[in-house]
Amino acid sequence: MTQQENSPFHAAEIAVQKRLGVADQVAQYSGGIRKAMPMQHREFFCELPFVILGLVDQQGFPWCMPLFPGAAALSGHSGFITSPTDTRLELQALPVLTRLLNLDFAPGQKVGMLGIQLHTRRRNRMNGVIAEVTATGFGIDVELSFGNCPKYIQTRELRWIKGESAALSVDSAAVVVGIAEQAKTLITQSDTFFIASRSKLMDSDPRHGVDASHRGGKPGFVKVEGDTLLFPDFSGNRFFNTLGNIESDGRVGLFFPDFSTGNVLLAAGRAEVLWDHPSVHEFEGAQRIIAVTVETSTYLEQFLPVTGELQELSPALDGTGVWKDRKPSATRTSATRTSTTSTTQTLKLVEKRRESDRVTSFYLAPDNGETIKDYIPGQFLPIEVRLPGHKQPLKRHYTLSSGRADGRYRITVKREENGVVSKALHDQVQVGDVIHSGAPAGQFTLKQNDHAVVLISAGVGITPMIAMLEGLIHEVNQGATARPVWFIHATQNSQTHLFADELAQLAAQHDWLHLHTIYSRPLRQDRINKYHDSEGHLSIELLKRILPFDHYDFNLCGSEGFMRSIYKALVSTGVQKANIYYEFFGEGSIEEINPSIPSINIATKAQVSFSQSRVSDEWSPDDGSLLAFAEKLGVTAPFSCRSGYCGACMTPIKKGSVAYQTPTSFSAEAGHALLCCAKPAEGSAEVVIDI
Repeated sequence: MTQQENSPFHAAEIAVQKRLGVADQVAQYSGGIRKAMPMQHREFFCELPFVILGLVDQQGFPWCMPLFPGAAALSGHSGFITSPTDTRLELQALPVLTRLLNLDFAPGQKVGMLGIQLHTRRRNRMNGVIAEVTATGFGIDVELSFGNCPKYIQTRELRWIKGESAALSVDSAAVVVGIAEQAKTLITQSDTFFIASRSKLMDSDPRHGVDASHRGGKPGFVKVEGDTLLFPDFSGNRFFNTLGNIESDGRVGLFFPDFSTGNVLLAAGRAEVLWDHPSVHEFEGAQRIIAVTVETSTYLEQFLPVTGELQELSPALDGTGVWKDRKPSATRTSATRTSTTSTTQTLKLVEKRRESDRVTSFYLAPDNGETIKDYIPGQFLPIEVRLPGHKQPLKRHYTLSSGRADGRYRITVKREENGVVSKALHDQVQVGDVIHSGAPAGQFTLKQNDHAVVLISAGVGITPMIAMLEGLIHEVNQGATARPVWFIHATQNSQTHLFADELAQLAAQHDWLHLHTIYSRPLRQDRINKYHDSEGHLSIELLKRILPFDHYDFNLCGSEGFMRSIYKALVSTGVQKANIYYEFFGEGSIEEINPSIPSINIATKAQVSFSQSRVSDEWSPDDGSLLAFAEKLGVTAPFSCRSGYCGACMTPIKKGSVAYQTPTSFSAEAGHALLCCAKPAEGSAEVVIDI
């Protein structure tokens, strides 16, 4: 049997993976796509109050639509789905749009299903075949089952509409050619839609069929040009199921819900992947652009039996934008990387300044002599680096580490062994080289009020803090009233202490600036009260000693573990979340912390070995999860969601034990670990992983 025959992907999906250079990596973790549902997926589907279906019509076009239970379930009770076996789902509901859309809803037809919880950002997918249809429901024989990451899902708490006001009646609806005018506003204001796609073949091969998937972005991420819709394709799990289907067949169905009114748009048309569309370089976060020419659609008012206002945009949307003729929507209360659509600018590297063994500052100025775009301290600069062997420019966002432009930008970058761009910046990019970038953007900026300011950072997380401090000094020099500022920084020792001389000089010049630096691994020559003030790790007890808890604005930036622990500690002492702002680089949200859950003890260090790869090194909490550590060491490890949702990263542990700081949605089997969330447990001096 060939590799392709043994793959869970059809030929067009594999072709897309190869085109984008990820086929070998995807093959490593394709085991997350199963021919039967794990118990956790079965339980998940059975708890859902609705699902998203992909079904084809009599002409072969896929349509995407929600499936809700009947009026008896309008109280919000779930339980209309059961799973008698791991290859079987039974649904006590029928699609109400079968007649309107002329669906080929019959036994033997392929079906795609997406289960999604908007309030938890959890989702799983299933592809199968309709087994039988009764007067009250239908059964599905499962062919493929797999989890999906929580990326780009907006948080909503759905409320069921009581009574029959939202009854799913479509008697007066009609299917029209193109897009109805009243639906275009819904599209351009949407932050969420769902897409159904199909493979060209629809035979007995489980890889051939219908797929239902989710797309999310900032309001304005879908553009309407007549009857054509354009939307960006962001970085995902790299399976490329939808893109593979588009390359295979091209026919798609779209479902746009308005969770405020219950109105929806359903459309069917033909899609094309625009691999080299000009907007790819202008739309922040876009990997490529998808164009859908809508052939038919229907606009249904008050169709949904639920409503739910947006609570929070997905943290994964940080660093993505909207189309140029749309303004961004900022809804998050905490500071996050939310960028606007940028205008490309050409910059020249004019200086490289080494800050430590692994950290370098890069000074960039316009190549054409023009004035650089202004920015607010704390914002980041999106850059593009073109490297040999990569078909597309590699995009990264680096915080601007200087508080004022002064004719050039400064970014300060840590060299990561597994970081393609950071290594290239340090090792390959030289003074005089040209780098393309977007405009500075981001919302992690100081709030304009009279609160005292606390800047808390760890490691290279100091970069936005030094910029904010310089910005405050500039304001004071311009006549603003000085606010008390506490600059608290944690690092290993004097060799990793960034901007130490600069900070010492600033503190000597401004009596309202208070520095406190903590060294976790001081060197023999590191003497307290020279560059550092205490030793060990930053804790809430130390913070209490440093400053009285008054009306402060706390600003945080550092590693995932550092951020979560400090955020949790501040909240536990009574600091209001509204007064905590952060630059968070971890998976998911920093607020995914339940104070009622006992803290799991994580090892302070451990020797971690990857037995098959014959790679071993010492792990510390700053290295993050075992998946992140594997990638740092160049070890190919399985993964998909990176958040403990899908189980794709489950790997045997041959020695030692692991722990999870927060509960995972998917439970690992005995003797296995979810690498994306697991860390060496306290007491495990050595952990051996079987990859």
